[in-house]
Amino acid sequence: MLEIVLDQERFAAMDWPLLITALGFLLIAIGVSSRDTGAWSMLSGMGMIVVGVVWKVIAGEGLFGVLLGLLWNVGLGFMVAAIWLGIRRLGTRARPLLILGAACLVLAAILLGVTHLWQSLWHRTDISILVELGPDDTMDEIVPVLAEFGAVWEAAFPTVNLNVNEDLAQTYLVNVSRSGAGSLIDALREDVENVDHVELNVEVALPPMAPAGMKHGTSRRILENDPYAHRQWALEAIAGHGAHALLQDRLPAHRARVAILDTGVESAHEDLAAAFSQVLTADRHGHGTHCAGLAGAVTNNGLGVASLNWEGRFIELLAFQALGEDGTGSLEQIAQAIVDAAQAGADVISMSLGSTADSPPRVLVAAVRFALNEGAIVVASAGNSDADAVNHYPSNIESVIAVAAVDSLLSKAQFSNTVGRLSRPIAAPGVDVLSSYLNGTYQTLSGTSMATPIVAGLLGVLRAMDPFLTAKEAYAILHDTGTEAQDLSTTGRVINAQAAIRAAERRVTR
Repeated sequence: MLEIVLDQERFAAMDWPLLITALGFLLIAIGVSSRDTGAWSMLSGMGMIVVGVVWKVIAGEGLFGVLLGLLWNVGLGFMVAAIWLGIRRLGTRARPLLILGAACLVLAAILLGVTHLWQSLWHRTDISILVELGPDDTMDEIVPVLAEFGAVWEAAFPTVNLNVNEDLAQTYLVNVSRSGAGSLIDALREDVENVDHVELNVEVALPPMAPAGMKHGTSRRILENDPYAHRQWALEAIAGHGAHALLQDRLPAHRARVAILDTGVESAHEDLAAAFSQVLTADRHGHGTHCAGLAGAVTNNGLGVASLNWEGRFIELLAFQALGEDGTGSLEQIAQAIVDAAQAGADVISMSLGSTADSPPRVLVAAVRFALNEGAIVVASAGNSDADAVNHYPSNIESVIAVAAVDSLLSKAQFSNTVGRLSRPIAAPGVDVLSSYLNGTYQTLSGTSMATPIVAGLLGVLRAMDPFLTAKEAYAILHDTGTEAQDLSTTGRVINAQAAIRAAERRVTR
């Protein structure tokens, strides 16, 4: 049997008003050349033209779009009719239609040019630049240069003052037209007396989230009553069940704040709501909500999944919008989220994001230093390109804990970048990891994005037990108690939650 498959996308993308209008003119031309059915053909053609024109008006976006569409449709319609009459050797009748068709198409071309000119003048695409001034300089000193290129500016981090962090306090966000961006950057870089650094405020995007793969789990009896805990192989891989056995009778010194810097978090999710005390936050992407569940889903509450946050006593989740719903965010947005998290008193900052460059962007280096000085432990994903993370930021920034992903055999995940050459390498499960997702659901995903919040959750528990634990000391515990897996040189040690918690307890009781 012959099967005919309709490509729905191509079908929907066809310019039906144009096609109907052209057919209408063709019917009129047929009517002009026919003696028997001429009247009916001309009436049908006029009707189709009316339908095509009305359709175009309804579908048009603005005055320019409607006029351009009508001229294009009518012009092509006249041309089709003229060609038909020419084929029928009715040249005298075809000539006026040919002239009218050509005139309509010329007017359409002129209108299209005017539209592009209008957009370039009134709807220009700006380039965003980050400009850092010297500690003793002010924007007044470079305003003449900015004005020359029609640039506008604002303080990038208005909540940070010079006494706290000179680099962030003196960083400004400058917007300029695409055509003038290169010349303005050159001019600013030449002003070495006032300008310390200039860099593009580039966009950073999430790597594609991997779909579910193999189903892992455990058949042995477990302590947690969360219905999906038996499907979380990652808990067993990091000795999470043993960690829960230690935590169930412990009271933390304080509830550590773990900040998820991502696409937002669906804080009303059934397994996350009790871990939030701030105002409700949202997530239209899903990545941030998945990460939040791995860092601090309330455990042993009879709902969803388990993290190391036993009964919600050890971790309070915070959410900061570093990325938009499309999974992208600018350097300034990410740096601002780091600043906001640090100023909110975050004990741990978890970033499952990043990009590559020869050296990490200066604004992110400054923001991370600010967070470290405020007492936060900063954790970042190593990336999913199966490459050396030495050029992957922010995981390659000094003192950031860089997280690689391992599979259920504790081998480096095929996609994971390597972290052996970074200052603070560590690894955690990142393949087929189950966690919270949008609309109160649960999803299995893969990536260093998943491994990172698992590490952040453990760090949160350590901070909850010992609020004075420094970032350096926290990493030392992770490293010293970690499991030496077969890819140790490329992933670092795999975290062992039970051993790390015991080590933290020994510190507190000394």
